Amino acid sequence: MTNPTEAERLKAEGNTLFVKKDFAGAYQKFTEALQHDDKNAILYCNRAACSLGLNRYLEAYTDAEKATELSSTYAKAWSRLAAASAGLGKPDDAISHWKRALAVLPVENLTPAEQKQKEHYTAELKTALARKAASERHQPVQVIVKDADSPWNRAVPIIQSLPTPGWNSSAWIIVSARQFWVYGCEAMNQLRLFPISTGTGCFGLKGGIEGFSNALLQDSRTFSIADKEFFDKYNRQMIFELTETRAWSNGSSRTVMQDAPKRLQEEGWDATRPALAITVRGWIMRAFMQSNLTPDVEAALDFYTSAIEVLSWGIDLWKDVPNSEKGSIFQPSFLRGVKCLRLDAMLQAYNAKPALQTQSFLDEISRGAQDLIDDIASAPMEPPTDTGLYGHYLSFARYPLAQAHSLMGFCRRKTAMKQSKDSAESLANLRAAAESYARAAEYIPVDDEKHVSYLHHSFDCLLDASSPAAELVAILDRIHEGIPIMRRIWQFSGDAPMRDAMLSNDMRMRTRLLACLQNGTLQADTVVNRDMLQ
Repeated sequence: MTNPTEAERLKAEGNTLFVKKDFAGAYQKFTEALQHDDKNAILYCNRAACSLGLNRYLEAYTDAEKATELSSTYAKAWSRLAAASAGLGKPDDAISHWKRALAVLPVENLTPAEQKQKEHYTAELKTALARKAASERHQPVQVIVKDADSPWNRAVPIIQSLPTPGWNSSAWIIVSARQFWVYGCEAMNQLRLFPISTGTGCFGLKGGIEGFSNALLQDSRTFSIADKEFFDKYNRQMIFELTETRAWSNGSSRTVMQDAPKRLQEEGWDATRPALAITVRGWIMRAFMQSNLTPDVEAALDFYTSAIEVLSWGIDLWKDVPNSEKGSIFQPSFLRGVKCLRLDAMLQAYNAKPALQTQSFLDEISRGAQDLIDDIASAPMEPPTDTGLYGHYLSFARYPLAQAHSLMGFCRRKTAMKQSKDSAESLANLRAAAESYARAAEYIPVDDEKHVSYLHHSFDCLLDASSPAAELVAILDRIHEGIPIMRRIWQFSGDAPMRDAMLSNDMRMRTRLLACLQNGTLQADTVVNRDMLQ
């Protein structure tokens, strides 16, 4: 029942919390207010501002759009819609909405507040135009590798030579991921456009987005673009599948969780399952591209978070529904894969955004890593006997554990760097980081480049902590042994230039340490630090 008085009271409480930058608290108050007045554009606009403060751009977009529908001359609503569009990496929409925000302001006799709005919107429009121009100049960096040298092709003969059971090889994971990627490309290339009386029609194969997203969830290193028209083709495929399934193309996780049960009740699983799948998989694809091909890492985190919210909700709500009905996206392993991708994006965000290089953000990464460890411990997977399941086992059991422990190492090392050098706390964190990285390496097959990379980071932490020469040589020996094994598959990977420079430096230090041990300059128990090896 509508109760404007109660809505106003809650709005006032929300405004107070918003001023204090308690965006989550304010969001809740505005949500409660909307229960008493769901046609109030100001409440939707205010809640959109809270979502922007929380970097939840999809939620902000949905609420701001609703506010403009309720009041088409509400300048502040158009400004929030513009800000949300910019956050989602939609420069054209952002420009259009900033222009609309300016257009609905009075032409003359502006109040001081309106004049301030005009100046702000004009400045934001200028920024949006500049960002669009910059994005048009930006070309994603691509590492061109001869097809025969690609990890997935080099892995094929490795698989054929593995003993039985031979699940502990990265060959399984990259070949499996590549098969999904190739299927996505094949489906995408089948799409055809044709003229119709109302514009352009199309026909093609569904499943392209499923193939691409499955590939990224299995091993994101399979992402590669050889076709110059890839993005145009991909966008057409996405639009085709969104249209065919009637997925939620612009809705937030809240919208999906509100609408999906209604569609299920009215139309059943055959209509609801594909719509949910394409919505979630579309968010995953958008997030991955945002974090790896653009500077918009925050937007990527929002898309991943939205996917995780819907998946967690659906897994709980439909826990008794067969997978054949609700679909593969509501399997725990799928959710785990998305969490892994989100943690990757969080790591990228920390390294790329100085504003995020805080202890609280490190703690958030650490909690996400621990969540992975606890999740796998609660439902452990045994090594399969069916070779067709080797890739799945590695992707959703072993590699997530490795990622989780490596992130624990990363967080502990960064925490140590914030502490006084050589303090007891710093040294303890460095040694804990080294242990976490070493443990991560144990979960990764020796023939994966990640194995030696994790060992490198473990060595680096031990060196910064000042460690006995014998301990340092032992881990460098493991790296030395792993390099030729790793190169059989990963010699020409996208990370090879930086990886090889890093490993070459490790091997130079190993040579120096061994020489010093041999000539007696160092003893096995001599504590060695970085300065001694420069």
